[in-house]
Amino acid sequence: MTGIKYIGAAERIYPVYKLIPLTRHLVAAGIPAEHTLAGADIAPADLSDPYFFISRQQVTTVFDNFLRLTPGQLSPLELGASFHLTDYGFYGYALLSSATVRAAVNFGLAYRELATPIVDLELVEAGDEAIWIIRALPGFALHETTARFVQEYQSGILLSLHKSISGNAFRLRSASFGFSVPAGAAHYHSVLNCPIEFDAPHTELRFDLAWLEQRPLGAHAITFQLVQDTCQEMLDRIGGGRGVVGEIYRHLLGRSGQFASLEDMATQLGLHPRTLRRKIISEGSTYQKIVDEVRFKLASTYLTRTEMTHESISERLGFSDASSFRRAFKRWAGLSPNEFKQRP
Repeated sequence: MTGIKYIGAAERIYPVYKLIPLTRHLVAAGIPAEHTLAGADIAPADLSDPYFFISRQQVTTVFDNFLRLTPGQLSPLELGASFHLTDYGFYGYALLSSATVRAAVNFGLAYRELATPIVDLELVEAGDEAIWIIRALPGFALHETTARFVQEYQSGILLSLHKSISGNAFRLRSASFGFSVPAGAAHYHSVLNCPIEFDAPHTELRFDLAWLEQRPLGAHAITFQLVQDTCQEMLDRIGGGRGVVGEIYRHLLGRSGQFASLEDMATQLGLHPRTLRRKIISEGSTYQKIVDEVRFKLASTYLTRTEMTHESISERLGFSDASSFRRAFKRWAGLSPNEFKQRP
């Protein structure tokens, strides 16, 4: 089972999940989150915004800040192992509610863009053993210190996720790392609790294949379906909307209720309005169509997952009144808001 097809390092399409434990760690050490995020064009409040997206370049900036700021001796393994499944939001709940660990792994790899990938992951099966192989992301160069940090950090995260899904009884058989033995490597054994090799061709974590057939602690078919639907919407927003249309889509989603004009959006994107209009047309859309798609997606979410009134939704989506919202929704969905909400 291989990982996803990775895309440009500068594209702002990823949630902020991977950055939360790092800022949390430094805040606990008395270092403000603003310092950890410096130079990345990310504000502390953005870490709580489900519609704020970042690029892998921004992630790298935060990692570099973290390595520079962190006090004393740091174990990236321990930091990764402290990762909470809930730090992944709906993606984490989908893993926990999967029918089997194998299903969770398959889901995790298929939807990895929701986890802000920082390495290339592959799971292979050999005899009675399953092996996580951790490699550098194609086309995403890191300097040596950061590259080693992300391998250790991801190894700790994988261990944490397996224990969250399967329970603390989960054990690794062995581990190998694609770099030389570091000073004070004893913590590797205390965290991973298995034989460890260094100077390996690449980083690997090995465990009994039988774990893949175990039932996760939170396995629940209905919950899984609900969170999978939400994850698919999120993945569609990431993968289905690249290029300038994707940039507009993410800007509008991140500022629901503030639907900029084409001219204002062009200013935000650093383009002339005619250039922006031409790019949108070349990608098979129009600005009004994008705005309507975002409004419909948000309206559908509000109707089916909240108890917001039509008046509140219309105000949130920038309509003049509730009747204008209802007419627009009927045009988009072919159903009234009430009929849409009451569908089986």
